[in-house]
Amino acid sequence: MLTWIAYATTAELILMPLPNLPLPLFPVTALEPLRIANQYGLFAVMTRGRYEIEFQGSNDGQSWTPYPFRFKPQALDKAPAVYAPYQPRFEWNLWFASLGDWQQNELVPQTEERLLANDQDVLALFQANPFPQAPPRYLRAVLWQYWFTSMEEKRRTGNWWKRELLGLYAPEIMRQPDGKFSAVEWPEELPAHD
Repeated sequence: MLTWIAYATTAELILMPLPNLPLPLFPVTALEPLRIANQYGLFAVMTRGRYEIEFQGSNDGQSWTPYPFRFKPQALDKAPAVYAPYQPRFEWNLWFASLGDWQQNELVPQTEERLLANDQDVLALFQANPFPQAPPRYLRAVLWQYWFTSMEEKRRTGNWWKRELLGLYAPEIMRQPDGKFSAVEWPEELPAHD
């Protein structure tokens, strides 16, 4: 039995970088229902694109100011942050949220509401508060796709990143005089991203 498990585990590991290698797979598939051997690692399958949610505030609904993150890509000329072994949980969860839609991730609309309420605990998750005097009138979450720049572009512009706005990720909201939140604009369906 141990030999069988050892073979199945080894085959799974070999098939990760070499998926077309002609190995006998019956011993692997026979053990799958028992979940004894699998492709180890948190990310056996990775996404091809890098998608990031950005929170933005506005007092007029026209010009938007982003809430700066501590570690996530945002400023195009900022080098990727290295934070191992620390795991910035808020930003990590936002990355997972970016792979789905806002209805599946209540973290995003809840963050929008708390930023409009000037919640100090939520503001502390960001590098800075771009609205230190009072919360903005409107708040939205948008979705960007990021890419590293080429070496030539990095030398020419100084930018580490380039990005494209995919659209509104979650409803744009505002706080009513009675303290309740209301949607100003609803997001349209975002382009497929994986």
